[in-house]
Amino acid sequence: MPINNIHARVQTAFIQPQEARNLSGAAADNFQKVLNDNTDPARQTEKRQESKIIKLGVIDKNTPTVSNLLHKNKKFKDETWNIIFSAANRGKHFKEIRAGSEVTLNLSNNEINWHRPSRKPVIPTSAWKEQKLTADGLVIVGRISRENPTVSNLLRRNKIYHDEAWNIILSGINSDKPFNSIRPGTTIAINPQTFELSFIRHPLHTIATKTISSAAQEHLSTAVNNFFVSNKNISQKLVDEIRPYIGRPYSEIDCYGLVVRGLKGLGVQYGGTGGLREALEKMALAQGKPLNSYQNGEGLIRAAGKTTFVKTFNHIQHPERLAEQTFSGLKNSLRQGMILSFSTPSRGHTGVVARDNGEWSYLNSGLIDHQLDQKSRARTSMRVGEESLEKEIDNWFKLAKNNNEPLEINLGMLDKNKLNNFRSHHTEVNHRLF
Repeated sequence: MPINNIHARVQTAFIQPQEARNLSGAAADNFQKVLNDNTDPARQTEKRQESKIIKLGVIDKNTPTVSNLLHKNKKFKDETWNIIFSAANRGKHFKEIRAGSEVTLNLSNNEINWHRPSRKPVIPTSAWKEQKLTADGLVIVGRISRENPTVSNLLRRNKIYHDEAWNIILSGINSDKPFNSIRPGTTIAINPQTFELSFIRHPLHTIATKTISSAAQEHLSTAVNNFFVSNKNISQKLVDEIRPYIGRPYSEIDCYGLVVRGLKGLGVQYGGTGGLREALEKMALAQGKPLNSYQNGEGLIRAAGKTTFVKTFNHIQHPERLAEQTFSGLKNSLRQGMILSFSTPSRGHTGVVARDNGEWSYLNSGLIDHQLDQKSRARTSMRVGEESLEKEIDNWFKLAKNNNEPLEINLGMLDKNKLNNFRSHHTEVNHRLF
């Protein structure tokens, strides 16, 4: 979490020559404090430590990451990744640094810190009372429409967030979100503690609540359907490549490894120079993250597919209800071969959407407790299996609530044009994979 509202005020006392006199009471105590501050070795060491902290710069549109700030500094540009991955910075949430944050470097141990000075006046209580909340405690900013076609439009019209619109949008926690693919009618909400934005889609709207023309809706729907049709074959092939692994133990194939094996079966080069893994690592390095940050479902979707749904659920109170609403909202847009990932701050999981006997299923490797196969239904074990997708979604909402954590769901479909960037070396040069 970025540290907000920190103001350091330093007052300097100028001591004028005075006639000698006896000090007593508060005056004596104050004199002793000044004397201690200037003679105590521990305090002097602390002051010397503070003098080793330098300001690297401010996170903004031109320098959106800590690595950008270090690269721009002539003294530290060659040590950028050594500093970021040093012991003093392990576990730091660089992704959550908001735009406007001042970044500092401690020269004694390479520790990076940041804070974001507040420039806003105190928000009147009346402004907060006017805000509407979602069921999970998010502030509703508004809905994308013809009058407000972008998130920035909505934020600038909000009495609380209008001055912070671009700081919120460009912050680390929001900068990766698919702002360019938000559909009209989507509700935009914000977490008042973390400032993370959520896009809440409403698949069913009455004619009276539509804010864009039928022609625009039809055009949008056609574009999405064309993408699904164009990539249907490759997605079905992914399911076919993964199913033969059902029953293999988790110790042999974990959830991410299962999807990677499926991609390799399609002829995708994963390792080595020019492979998919290298692309994922470059994505992480570009944002100052550990190399394996995008070796998950979210990363695979971004590098080799197209995101069709992404949402973070905060303050989950009614997991069964949210799971049912989420599955109902997704059903009409589900396709076989889609990559689906679940993540909380403490764990994550990746798998592939499939269909079995008319029921949506989830091919994954992990604790298989909702197996669709009748013969294996009573056997719960750590292995590759095909489970009920609806029950898997329900499991993750319950897990997030029990751990008092937010849950992020990412859903996307493979894009054959992107996959052709990672052709196996065994494939002829002039032959496209898909």
